[in-house]
Amino acid sequence: MLKPEQVNRILIIRLAPLGETVLTTPVIRALREHFREAYIAYMVAPTREDLVSANPHLNEVLTYQASVPKLIYQIARRKFQMAVILQPTFRLVLHTFLARIPLRVGFETNAGRKKLLNIAVPNNTAQHETQRYLDVVRALGVEITDDEPEVFVNSDGKAWTDNFLKIQKIDDGNPIIGLNPGAATVYRRWDAANFAVLGDQLHEIYKAHIVITTGPREGKLADQVVAQMSHSPVIVNHATPMQLAALLQRCNLYISNDTGPMHLSTAVKTPTIALFGASNLIQWAPPWKKHAVIARKECEFMKTLSSKEWDAHPDRARENLEAITPNTVMTTVEKLIQ
Repeated sequence: MLKPEQVNRILIIRLAPLGETVLTTPVIRALREHFREAYIAYMVAPTREDLVSANPHLNEVLTYQASVPKLIYQIARRKFQMAVILQPTFRLVLHTFLARIPLRVGFETNAGRKKLLNIAVPNNTAQHETQRYLDVVRALGVEITDDEPEVFVNSDGKAWTDNFLKIQKIDDGNPIIGLNPGAATVYRRWDAANFAVLGDQLHEIYKAHIVITTGPREGKLADQVVAQMSHSPVIVNHATPMQLAALLQRCNLYISNDTGPMHLSTAVKTPTIALFGASNLIQWAPPWKKHAVIARKECEFMKTLSSKEWDAHPDRARENLEAITPNTVMTTVEKLIQ
């Protein structure tokens, strides 16, 4: 076991989309619990800073730079003693080596295997993504007490949400339920018509305010849902990650396809229903209390195929999602909302 007094400056690196960045947060907490006095920094991909900027377990958040000389200088000048590299990318291992970080811990890489790593961990994707990241921490002898992701909301995010809810006149005490009809690929999206039916039912039964969240490039998708609803929901499609986190934290329930905002919702502790049709349930479905997963679990592909491998099976993905009905989701809502 690596003793706390042996390391006092730590760099975590993971360049990832929204969801994967969120799922690394248990690593931050575990390192802080073990290395209580250490200076801990996290290097993220550009635009992902919001996801960890308010994390009290971090001393600094760095943004990855395209210029390698500037990147190496940025790392080297901080005199880190240990790098925790949370992706199997040899380029990142090499960067930390060139920055003269003496202890480098991470996954065996696709190109370099164990090269330049002091502690190399097998990249085991046959488990939940959070457990995969925590394997790197376990290799240091660090005990894991909590594996649930966490995203902290800052005062600016809370103020933005307060103002947004006030402007939209949805701060009357009635439930706020978020719907997320988007996803990175079309075959991972539950039909817009289903979200429309669901939204109307939620409004009628629970008097809920319906908030539809989409990405900047998914505006038309939200419009498709709204066009099929008798109730008028609110659309949010230009929120920053921090603003979205703050808004989701105020929701009483969030119903989403398997995509980044779904993971963000679980990380701010909002009860979440995840709709899965084309993802590996073992690796990506939220296993924590307060959340529910709806999927055709008898489909073996959902236990074996990686995200990229699903690209070859869009028809199966659509079949899986078509098997999920608004009534099925409403039955799950009744269980969570109680």
